[in-house]
Amino acid sequence: MTRPRVAAGVGLVLTGGGARTAYQVGVLLAVSDWLGRPRRTPFAIITGTSAGAINASVLAARAGSFGRGLEYLAGVWRGLQVGDIYRCDRRALYGRALHWLVALIRGGLGRNNPRALLDCQPLRALLERHVNFARIGLQVERGLLDAVAITASGYGSGRGVTFYQAVGHPPSWQRERMLSRPVDLTLDHVMASVAIPLLFEAVRIDDDWYGDGAMRDHTPLSAAINLGAQRLLVISTRNSDPVPVPQPPAYPQLGKIAGYILDSLFMDGIGPNLDRLQRLNELVGLNEAQAPLHCGRRLRRVDACAISPSRDLRHMAARHTDRFPPSVRRLFRGIGAFGELSPLPSYLLFDGAFCRELMDLGYADAQRRKDEIMAVLTGGASAPDGVPATHQEPKSV
Repeated sequence: MTRPRVAAGVGLVLTGGGARTAYQVGVLLAVSDWLGRPRRTPFAIITGTSAGAINASVLAARAGSFGRGLEYLAGVWRGLQVGDIYRCDRRALYGRALHWLVALIRGGLGRNNPRALLDCQPLRALLERHVNFARIGLQVERGLLDAVAITASGYGSGRGVTFYQAVGHPPSWQRERMLSRPVDLTLDHVMASVAIPLLFEAVRIDDDWYGDGAMRDHTPLSAAINLGAQRLLVISTRNSDPVPVPQPPAYPQLGKIAGYILDSLFMDGIGPNLDRLQRLNELVGLNEAQAPLHCGRRLRRVDACAISPSRDLRHMAARHTDRFPPSVRRLFRGIGAFGELSPLPSYLLFDGAFCRELMDLGYADAQRRKDEIMAVLTGGASAPDGVPATHQEPKSV
């Protein structure tokens, strides 16, 4: 059987979502099967934000063995326990909660103010074991990748920063509240991108402290397009179907409010970004013969397919809340995080059983969208559901 030939210039965009990003691995496992488990990655450009940066870094480091690298990544997700991401013992968890409480009661503790509710040193140790960041640069030098990018949010500057490693010296880009910076990617860039505000500690990079990239990354397609992508596969982790609200709804408890804060953080702007790019695509189509200009820069068409979960992940997570360690269950139950339709567990339940179900869903969703995804990968017809558009060279969209 002839394997499909992947076109050049294909970009992969991986958004945030905590534990939900296991869904992305399921989608990519389907892609790998369709392509006959290829050695070389089918994606010339890989970008990741928040937990999506974890998947992006593993895939980039293993770009020369995509099929095996993806199976390796899936194995890590399948074997996860919550304690692999943040400390769950009573001393660590309740000690930090008490630290916050004392600081609030006393109006601050000066230099001893708490930094985060959860200790994510286990995640750093996990990534140190599984990601060889030096190999990302090697894959770029060998021509297996054109670029890799990870986005974080600077607390001092108030700007989002896309740190990228790329072939040659592609021009950087800048827009309001966002800029780019060429670097040699390291573990600190990933840890900064995943640093959920208040939950995980910010990370110092050069002259600023950085937190979760989703806080400022309102145009998540921009980095891949500015780095030269001609087609995009975008894997989001938030289903957009509205959920009926019980009437009359009860007053939301703290856990539910915290969950919805994360839900808003990881809405990721995919929908509005695609809408705007679609309009720019239409502009290009009106006058393709005369290469339209925008702000003195040429525009080009970029097709994409955006895929997201077909089921409500909150319901899926609710079936696995007993997988949280006892100390976490007690804390979350106390703040009302296990209530009906609470999003919080689905973001923080880094457990193999839940992650396997997420990957199975991603695989099944990809199979239903196979024609659209393959059209983007092979340079075929434009995908009907997701349609980015143009690139202002080198200005961001």
